[in-house]
Amino acid sequence: MPIGEFIQEHFINPILLHSGYNPINTIAYAIIAIACAYAIYKLFRRINVDFDKDFIVRVVPYILLGSTIRVVTDSIDTGTMQKYDGPLRAVYEIIINSHMYDYGFATASPGIYVIIGLFATATLYYSYKTKNRNLGPGIALALFIFHLLILMPMFINIEYLALILLLASLTAYIYISVKKSSSVPMHWLILFSQSLDGFATFITLDVYNKIAGGSYVEQHVLANMLAGLFGGSMVGFVLIKIALSIAVIYMLEKDDNAPEKGFIAMLVIIFGMAPGVRNMLRLTVGA
Repeated sequence: MPIGEFIQEHFINPILLHSGYNPINTIAYAIIAIACAYAIYKLFRRINVDFDKDFIVRVVPYILLGSTIRVVTDSIDTGTMQKYDGPLRAVYEIIINSHMYDYGFATASPGIYVIIGLFATATLYYSYKTKNRNLGPGIALALFIFHLLILMPMFINIEYLALILLLASLTAYIYISVKKSSSVPMHWLILFSQSLDGFATFITLDVYNKIAGGSYVEQHVLANMLAGLFGGSMVGFVLIKIALSIAVIYMLEKDDNAPEKGFIAMLVIIFGMAPGVRNMLRLTVGA
């Protein structure tokens, strides 16, 4: 197969056709993500950044920002925003007609996360380089709140939002009740973030789809493979997420190299929180 057709079939068409992920682009994106993570690690270590609790907290607004922007795009792409007929209708008309959030390579996965990643890297690096560490995170937090306010009038499935947050919080609470301390920065947030992703997927596909007649589908290859092992249920996805989180924490605790430990913890948080928040908010607005 010519290289152009290969790229079209495995990378471009999945975005254009909303078909999600396949084994080829999943592996490719994973390799690219690992390479970028290594480069980012080296960049920040040049200015002696320790990937400690404070740094991870400053990364969280960027994660929330990327996920909320993604859901604004989802709300437009599915027609949810267009159907809104409340007091903010005029504001939504401006947003829709601006075409800033139209579904495309820059607003869909993985494009939106690449853009947010570059934005986070540049602003965090500048913030730490200039000793004004809250500058970039403050901008990201303000932008997150702005986009969350855009979404909030469309919230219709708040009970499912509450249920997902409750289950993820309960999982993290049980864990820290048993294991009160750890040498891993924000160890409880690792479990919360991964649980959030797992429960958001489970509640959407196993609960909401059956109770409310939803038509959400899983687009990730590995998650679908796990569902196949559990009779189509995403309960296995939740259990694997929790088990792997605890395993990662355990392995990191055995490593005395603090900077690498914190950086890996941060990556695990990102890879759980980003899709978890996106899926949770998308269900909440019914997009």
